[in-house]
Amino acid sequence: MKSWHRATVRALLASGAGLVLPIAAQAQNGQPPQETSTGGLTEIVVTAQKREENLQQTPIAISAISAKQVELRGISEIKDLSALAPNVAIAPGTTNATAAVVSIRGIPTPADETQGYDSPIGLYLDGVYLARSSTASFEVADIERVEVLRGPQGTLFGRNTTGGAINFITKLPTDDASLKLRFGYGNFNQLTGRFILNSGTIGDVLRMSIGYLHKQRDGTVDNPLQPDRLLDPGGNKTDSVRWAATLDLAHWLKITNIFDYTRVDGVASAQQLAAVGDGTFRPNVTIGGNTFSQVQPANVAGYLAEANVLQPGCGKPVQLARLNTLCLDQAKLSSDRVWGELFRVEADLGGVTLRSSTAWRGWKNTIEGSDLDGMGTLRGPLFTQTSLLNGFPVGVLSLFQPAGAAAFLAGQSVPTTTQPLFQASNVRRQHQFSQELELVSGKGSAFEWVVGAFYFRENGYERNDQSFGFVLDTNQAVFTPANFGAFAPLLQANNPARYRLVPTPSSVLGYNAYGSSKAIYGQATWRPGGADAPLGFTLGLRYTWDTKRMARFQNGPTPFTAPVDLALNDQTAKFSAPTGNFTVDYRASDEVNLYARVARGYRSGGFNARQSTSAAANIPLLPFRDEKIWSYEIGAKTEFAHRLRLNGAVFYNQYSDQLATIPIPGGATFGTQVVNAGKTNYLGAELEGQLVVTDELSLDGSVGYVHKDVKQFPAADINGVIQNIAPVITLGNSPDWTANAGATYTRPIGGGARLTARVGWNYVSSQVMFANPLAAPFQQVTSGSARGLWDAQLRIDDFDLGAAKVSVTLWGKNLTNKAYVARGIDYGQLGWGGVIYGDPRTYGVTLDLNF
Repeated sequence: MKSWHRATVRALLASGAGLVLPIAAQAQNGQPPQETSTGGLTEIVVTAQKREENLQQTPIAISAISAKQVELRGISEIKDLSALAPNVAIAPGTTNATAAVVSIRGIPTPADETQGYDSPIGLYLDGVYLARSSTASFEVADIERVEVLRGPQGTLFGRNTTGGAINFITKLPTDDASLKLRFGYGNFNQLTGRFILNSGTIGDVLRMSIGYLHKQRDGTVDNPLQPDRLLDPGGNKTDSVRWAATLDLAHWLKITNIFDYTRVDGVASAQQLAAVGDGTFRPNVTIGGNTFSQVQPANVAGYLAEANVLQPGCGKPVQLARLNTLCLDQAKLSSDRVWGELFRVEADLGGVTLRSSTAWRGWKNTIEGSDLDGMGTLRGPLFTQTSLLNGFPVGVLSLFQPAGAAAFLAGQSVPTTTQPLFQASNVRRQHQFSQELELVSGKGSAFEWVVGAFYFRENGYERNDQSFGFVLDTNQAVFTPANFGAFAPLLQANNPARYRLVPTPSSVLGYNAYGSSKAIYGQATWRPGGADAPLGFTLGLRYTWDTKRMARFQNGPTPFTAPVDLALNDQTAKFSAPTGNFTVDYRASDEVNLYARVARGYRSGGFNARQSTSAAANIPLLPFRDEKIWSYEIGAKTEFAHRLRLNGAVFYNQYSDQLATIPIPGGATFGTQVVNAGKTNYLGAELEGQLVVTDELSLDGSVGYVHKDVKQFPAADINGVIQNIAPVITLGNSPDWTANAGATYTRPIGGGARLTARVGWNYVSSQVMFANPLAAPFQQVTSGSARGLWDAQLRIDDFDLGAAKVSVTLWGKNLTNKAYVARGIDYGQLGWGGVIYGDPRTYGVTLDLNF
């Protein structure tokens, strides 16, 4: 029966192979054994330094989430990792399903998803660099483990890892033939189906696997304007396929290919209207002896009082509370396609391994519509120059108008417009190619080393259509003594529509972006007393050369057509920098490893796609320079009696040339320019541990804290002079505290089956989304909430059902149904702030069948 079963699995896989498009490649260093029992705690093997190493002997701050934990906790994408490692927090995107804002040690990825910015957090899939954070949160059907590296990783992982790096490592085909099936159902009609088919070894040289995942759920907020629950806010449908193959051509030569493709169709989580401007004046403030004006938000509250929502039953909700029903007329489908192929060759050259990794990745995103004002179809007073006096009392108008004109104007109604406060659509795409060559020395000697070369190129495209309206207070802007003299008070008192909407012409941001990067690097570890000596020294150096180009074809109502405008908006910049680290580690005993580390990181410069240019003022598209960080860290990794593991670190980071946004004149309009004028010092600590209380009960947890001391942040005072406003700046998307704790109980229940029960809690402290309160009038309202979320799993593993091993899991997330703001946007002068709430309570059951 068993041999028939294996033969059948192999035949199914072989027959399906011809139906699948090109194969692609696998994890860093193949697929090492991830956990090895040491009688209590398990030994964790990681590949963060390009070779297999015991986690406890790797002198960097790293958390590894095992395949077992990935399965139990239902981790399938980057957004599932928030607070699972100390000083790691992740927020969702605002308009599409695959985007995420990742923060490590207080340093976040950009909240602006335009392709002129690189991320300071390196995101990887099977060791392949993912250049765009907006492509980083997608489903992967079969995860081996996740490695989270905290602190600059500029030597082996390269540029754009000033905060750290996250590497998802997927599974390679196994030696034995197998078939794994998964079926799941949860609230919000969540459906999950997955299969993973392994061929086993074919002809002693080839192993293949193919996996497919389908997952869908209804939205978490009911949109009465959308009858399809799958297209309610938060609803999504995912299909993901992955095909892997390994070929042992000789005992010294291995080829690995993996192809993955993911399609996500869904609607972004609901953005609610949390606060609106009400006409309250924001006075000038004094900072460091200098006076600064504050952004004055438009009086949207006044306009909403005069406007109507056209759909019956749809109001104008403005409240900071999670709503279960919300009318969103512009919330439409967002579709993402993410794919990749990796071809990896590893050759054992006798004590040295040569590794070549060639990878292609692509992303296409179409957002048919984003509802950013949180309401249904809005109709309200329209501002036009020709209808300013419509609807005023005839007695008021006759004071300065002929009787006939006064009567006519009094009989005319104020015109109206059907116009959302803000709506947008988007088409984006990105393609990248990378090639990395590495030489890795063998293990077990006093001197171990890695040298390598890296090449990368990408091209991207975006067309972002936006339409919004600005609320004008006509009493302050039109019916003033300067315009109407002594009649102004009468006009103001009898104004039939004080607040009127000024629709802006449909505006488009459109560009093509290009980038390339080259690097050479090397790292070596020397233990003077031999491979097992307690004292070790590690030196790593890397040099990177980057080139960026942005060619905008539109940034406003009309495309650029004049040669001078096209030239101003097509710019190229080059950047380069050395990075590296020096680490001293001391293995005081088999159970205690101490280390001290100094590292330098570098984030590449680029272009602000939203910057205004002006031919009249000769202002081109201006590049911003690279950012730099120096990190100083001491840490300890300890294990006691194979029962208690405690790993901790204290770090101090100096981040300079940080990006900051200031206003600049751009002809008849005002734009923004990103400059390298920020400086912040970060002081933090983190601790994570695991305690095996008994053979059945284990506890785990972590805590992280970062204090951010902003030293420099520029802004223009009332005289237009750039000054430092660091005392009032609170860094955005950067929580001070993260923590998690969990308890796992497992025991045999007979017949080879095991019962596992786990309860977990994770915490992220509150965080603002916008750093500068002078420009963000709703900074506090749009802040992310502090939240402690509980989840739990109950699993029965490996009971027999015919030829199958069966497992059943009951799971729940956010069990207390905590309402918390996960993301917020302050629209500043437009006059409102919006928030996105995290998912409510979700729960379900999963059935696994292993043949």
